[in-house]
Amino acid sequence: SSGINAEYGGSVMSDDFEPIEELSDVLLHMWKEDHNRANVGEDLILNMGRRTFTREQSDDKCSEPLMEYVSEELFDRESYKRFYDLLDNYESEVGVEEVMTKHEIIEMKKFIDVVVSSRPMQIVQEYLARKDWAPAEEEDFKDWLWDVWFTLYKRGRARGRSGDSSGFEHVFVGEIRNGSVIGFHNWIQFYRLEKMGKVDYRGFIGGKRTQDTDFMITIQFSWDEDLDDKEEGAVKYVGGTLLGTSPEFEMAMYTLAWVYGKEKGVVNMPVTIGEHEFWLIAHVYKGKYLGTCFASRTPQR
Repeated sequence: SSGINAEYGGSVMSDDFEPIEELSDVLLHMWKEDHNRANVGEDLILNMGRRTFTREQSDDKCSEPLMEYVSEELFDRESYKRFYDLLDNYESEVGVEEVMTKHEIIEMKKFIDVVVSSRPMQIVQEYLARKDWAPAEEEDFKDWLWDVWFTLYKRGRARGRSGDSSGFEHVFVGEIRNGSVIGFHNWIQFYRLEKMGKVDYRGFIGGKRTQDTDFMITIQFSWDEDLDDKEEGAVKYVGGTLLGTSPEFEMAMYTLAWVYGKEKGVVNMPVTIGEHEFWLIAHVYKGKYLGTCFASRTPQR
């Protein structure tokens, strides 16, 4: 999902931005009830560095990490801890079959338990169940959520039966395909890999004033799992990530967007949360899988 407009311009929103009120109302309700997000400027401090450019003329404008400081105490919180546990369960290369161990399945189920008991996901479940788009009963809803996010499918030419990708892997963990990073829309995963030296922040995309550093940024970075090979890692030329959002809020928001998009047959969903205007972009893959879902400053062309 390198879907943020590559010719990313200066203006943040055009005058004809008309948010979907129904979705925006649900999102604002979720936002107000999410008491678990990290405070940007306190729990999470950024060093935005300098602007870089999309595609060929880009180079690394930032020698410093993007995440100047992240409070490790966040990872004592149940949902953050459970989420963090899942991030090392995947093979980054598209086409390499994923194998789920019993231990990993237990980790995933524990994460779903925590998310489903959270207020943001409860609000989304109430909304979806009211429309008959998802089960109303909690255990059925957990099974349904598992299918949406953790079902393995084939994105590349994976040998073997199980598949090389899933909604969760693509959106939250990220994947590498033909030297490019695809998916990877999560600030916690960015922090984790940057701390390990596997991600290199190359600068922000678009004008400084288009960056909403309390809420969402558009950046460029490279990712290299094998730090010994001395080659430059795979690049995400234009990547968007929300900042400080709790794992349960993001999963609830992307679940909401993906189901709404699937039911209404839309990809670009203009929404607001308070004064923040942005687009939720969701793709259904092969007619039934969560292919991608992310937040963006611009619609996908």
